[in-house]
Amino acid sequence: MQRVDHWAGEVIAFISASQGWAGPVVCALAFAESMVIVSLLVPFTAVIVASGALLGSGALDPWLILPWGILGATAGDAVSYWVGRYFGRRVHHIWPFRNDPVLLERGHRFFVRWGVLSVCLARFFGPLRAVVPLVAGMMAMPQARFQIANVASAIVWLPLLMLPGALAGQVFKDVANFGEKAFVYVFFVFLAFPFVIGLLVWLRKRRRV
Repeated sequence: MQRVDHWAGEVIAFISASQGWAGPVVCALAFAESMVIVSLLVPFTAVIVASGALLGSGALDPWLILPWGILGATAGDAVSYWVGRYFGRRVHHIWPFRNDPVLLERGHRFFVRWGVLSVCLARFFGPLRAVVPLVAGMMAMPQARFQIANVASAIVWLPLLMLPGALAGQVFKDVANFGEKAFVYVFFVFLAFPFVIGLLVWLRKRRRV
């Protein structure tokens, strides 16, 4: 745990000192957190949350960082989906699933129960975040439906994940100057949320047709 904390601190220090690389680094973190197998090995969530503090403190521009993070999260799920499409049922024989089949079984049950909505919902539930896109690929879910749910959920997930850190960073800096950053999060979270809900309802109706 101490090694992980030390590594996370180094990443945050690097982002703070090398702002030109901040966007790509956050993109890579979000990609890894959403990518099958990788996200099961290293807890990238804490680093992403902590990097949000740099947004709140004014060290980073949220208009730049959030799109990078959303791109990474979307790409991570997309790669997981294509891994599932390529390997199909052979995924059961790939590490770590051959040693811990329960992970895949939970993802399968969740996908069967919620269908296309599972892609959105799973992003907010730990290990399911990477497993469900993999299962969606294994089950040959139509790519268009998957990608719509993938992008829509990433638009909400990444800002929500970074919001606690951003609020903490702003509080420690100056509560009175929240201004523009508050607007950025309102735009990405509260205005994006109805848009995502509308997409989910539409996808659910198409699934029943």
